[in-house]
Amino acid sequence: MIFTCLLFAKDFPQNEKNLIYKALDARLQTRLCNNPDDAIKLMEAFKSSITKDAAYETADEELRFVIENMISLEEYNYMYAKNADSAELKPFILKQYDKIEAYKKAHEGKELNCWFILSSGDVINSSMQFISQSTAIKLGLKEKEEYDTVAETDGTVSFGRINRALWYYFAPAIGGGNKAKAIEDFQKAVEYAECDYERFYSRVYLSQVYYDEGNKAECEKLLNECDSILPGNVYTPFIRTLNQNDFSLLYYTENRKKVEKKLGI
Repeated sequence: MIFTCLLFAKDFPQNEKNLIYKALDARLQTRLCNNPDDAIKLMEAFKSSITKDAAYETADEELRFVIENMISLEEYNYMYAKNADSAELKPFILKQYDKIEAYKKAHEGKELNCWFILSSGDVINSSMQFISQSTAIKLGLKEKEEYDTVAETDGTVSFGRINRALWYYFAPAIGGGNKAKAIEDFQKAVEYAECDYERFYSRVYLSQVYYDEGNKAECEKLLNECDSILPGNVYTPFIRTLNQNDFSLLYYTENRKKVEKKLGI
């Protein structure tokens, strides 16, 4: 068995990291959109605006790659929401996946920033249904190693805690999954959140863990906090609809078609 040690470069300067938080908060704003087309248009408008930002123009190549990963993933998510069987999904996400793999190969041995690892991991997750099973398994195990390293290197990155929590929550126990560790990470994500995106989604996921545990009061408390973070969002009402029909968002994530068929949506 070969063990690898991942090395991460020093964090981006604060003015560049603020661009990441700006991108995350733009992604959160899509939760105000009433349909996928409007959400995609919002991300396209954000892409156009951020590339004109002075800090972006002078930013490190890797920082710009992080922003690109985040925008591409959000667009993909809404393309999927619009039509999960669309033939456009595969080429769209694999184009970004291939760019990530090419970047890693071209920078082999270089210390990669944790934000690059995290944003790339999100894209890779969405690509797994379009690549071979053996490759997907290898990438999934590597992803766990990378998320663990990010958490051990800087456990205060809320976005990293969310990503690792989702990995541990959904992975089978035999493959390294650990719901107790996932819950701890979601709680830490709430504690360390730096932007509204992190504040919102850390609470969303933690609320659904509490829902699955039968703690509906704590679940509703967190959802109410989400409503305060993003008033008028269309996501928490959807989550409440799931909960009122005895489904959690976490269950829905893995059983989307089944739940939608039962709810007639």
